[in-house]
Amino acid sequence: MKKLLSIILAGVFTANLAACSPSVSHGELKLPTVYLDYYADGGLMAFGEYYYEFDNSGNLIEQVYYSGGYPDSRTETTYGSSGVRTEESVYGRGDKLETYREFDEDGNLYKETVYGYGGDVEEINCYNSDGLMVSKEAFEYSHYTVRYEYDEDGILVKQYEEDYDDNGEINFVYEDTYDSEGNLLNRLITDASGNTSEYTTVQIEKEGNTRIIYQYGDKGEVRYRTEEILDDDGNVLSKVTYVAYDNDRVLTREEFSYDDKGRVIDRIYDFMDVTEYKYEYADEGYMCKESIIKGQYVYPEVYGDGSGGVLCESLRVNYYDADGDKVRTEYYIDGRMTSYAVWEYEYINSRNVRGEVLDYRDEDRKLDPRATVVY
Repeated sequence: MKKLLSIILAGVFTANLAACSPSVSHGELKLPTVYLDYYADGGLMAFGEYYYEFDNSGNLIEQVYYSGGYPDSRTETTYGSSGVRTEESVYGRGDKLETYREFDEDGNLYKETVYGYGGDVEEINCYNSDGLMVSKEAFEYSHYTVRYEYDEDGILVKQYEEDYDDNGEINFVYEDTYDSEGNLLNRLITDASGNTSEYTTVQIEKEGNTRIIYQYGDKGEVRYRTEEILDDDGNVLSKVTYVAYDNDRVLTREEFSYDDKGRVIDRIYDFMDVTEYKYEYADEGYMCKESIIKGQYVYPEVYGDGSGGVLCESLRVNYYDADGDKVRTEYYIDGRMTSYAVWEYEYINSRNVRGEVLDYRDEDRKLDPRATVVY
């Protein structure tokens, strides 16, 4: 269940194609070429285009995303003599370096450095050969490090966090232990003086198709209680989390529905407001359509005190291809389409573009027949 939701959300978060890296499919590079955003009547609202440069070996060495005709982000990649990636630099915000990645001899990412707007290092992330993060060092708000340990299946089992003061001395150390579902089971705290305290953070009780998860504070008090109803296959049908220290106030509520293959087809999430997610799957098995329904206040005037706001049903429909890449988004208010966006890709055989530049910019672009594609 939790793994299935992770797959769904991973597909959702591929929306920002300007920052995506090209994927390899059928022995070719799959590259985004055009993003077009339209008003409901077909008038162009915004557009994005791409530029790619290949070296004489057919390696993609530079990619630039243009938003509205202006460069928005740029990625430069270098390769070793064997054709394996060794370094990658991502620029944005006025050609400022945002991310620098280093790869091992097999082309696996092993280190990633993230920079802030002023050029200072904000994060340093390290990965193992399976692509799992094994350590993080952060500097943006405070200086702390996190180390991760996984079992043979790649499931997180332990996490160590160290927090430092302005003099580089350790404030505290957390040693956390997780179960196979990602629940934090136990926490061992060591303070600056070396004193340790340990407490159970989660206790799980299960009876029949009901499961109750208790989350404890460092004094042993129950802080949150989550009650779940499961089906016979172990899928969560409903989940309600209560704030135990606040008279059992309901914090979040979720409901799930599944198809005959155990895939989520409907999810209702209630936190502050209610959002419903509907998922549809292609015959090949991948998620091809996602509908997101929630309330949205629409104001008759852009300026003013906003007292005339009306709560309307807002619907966003995302369409995905077999690779999980978004190809179309439609926006609706109370059943009326307000705008839509389309993305296009091209499969490029790098052997055929050695030493070439592929420039998809078109300064005269107004309307495009690709926007009328019906799914």
